[in-house]
Amino acid sequence: MAQTASARGSLEGLFTGPQDLIERLPMLRIVLQKTAGNWVEQIRGISATVPEVVLVGVESGPPESMIAATAHQGVACVLEAPKWNARLIICADYEFVFTIVEMLLGGDGSEPTTISDRPLTRTELKLTQLAFERFANALEQAFATVAPTNFVAGPAAPRVSFDVLGRMTVPIVTAKFHLFALGLGGGVTLMMSQSVLSPMRNELSRAAGPEAVRPDPAWSQKIQSEVSRANVDLVAVLDEHELPLADVARFEVGQVLRLRATPDSVLRVECNGEPLINCEIGKANDVYALRVRDFIDQEREFMEDILAS
Repeated sequence: MAQTASARGSLEGLFTGPQDLIERLPMLRIVLQKTAGNWVEQIRGISATVPEVVLVGVESGPPESMIAATAHQGVACVLEAPKWNARLIICADYEFVFTIVEMLLGGDGSEPTTISDRPLTRTELKLTQLAFERFANALEQAFATVAPTNFVAGPAAPRVSFDVLGRMTVPIVTAKFHLFALGLGGGVTLMMSQSVLSPMRNELSRAAGPEAVRPDPAWSQKIQSEVSRANVDLVAVLDEHELPLADVARFEVGQVLRLRATPDSVLRVECNGEPLINCEIGKANDVYALRVRDFIDQEREFMEDILAS
């Protein structure tokens, strides 16, 4: 009994300075950030509207204060983690519920949202349950390389018992997410006992590697799409001459400037002064046209200019 009490005291000693523990587990924040990105991909499969999900913050504190912070939540459910022998809680506010309902039922967010204390309908609970199940899948994917387990989402309900988290003498970790879509949005909070993290503290204390800091693929795709839609000016250069400024100053209207180029000459296409491609000139549908001959190797051009000089 004495040894058991001593071991229990040592374990509880790990939880002194709860917020310091979060800072000592950098991979936890990375895993939760991955969860946000994974959740977007999960929702993409059930909604025509793709939301934005951000991790607002991660904190730890006494159970009383952590639970009190969720007093105005509208719905919650229990996540079973069998391999961890633990239970987590996910809860969401009314704004999140109404945003999910708009998304999954094909709304456009134009109808004003009425926030009230009325009980949530069965449809609202079922749709929120679907979003929670996708969150459980996203969380499972994010933890796969750290501490694999499957998460099973229980039924969504207005209230759940916080006793499922474990002993109320151990601090609780909360991760807050926010979902944006259709000009609407709402908050989601994931809660777990710090004792859940104890067996995986070695893995979670690792410094983030290159894989962990990879950009979110959804955002990368969006940025690439926006950049590729930008308008740019292309300039086709047929020939170039170097003339004294005095000759340029004597140009007159109607004067003919002779070029060394011929119909068989290669034109250079530039963008912002940077050469891009070589083209051949021709005609198509009675208008002049350019046909791409090859792409310009800028590094090679640079070296040839140096050698020529």
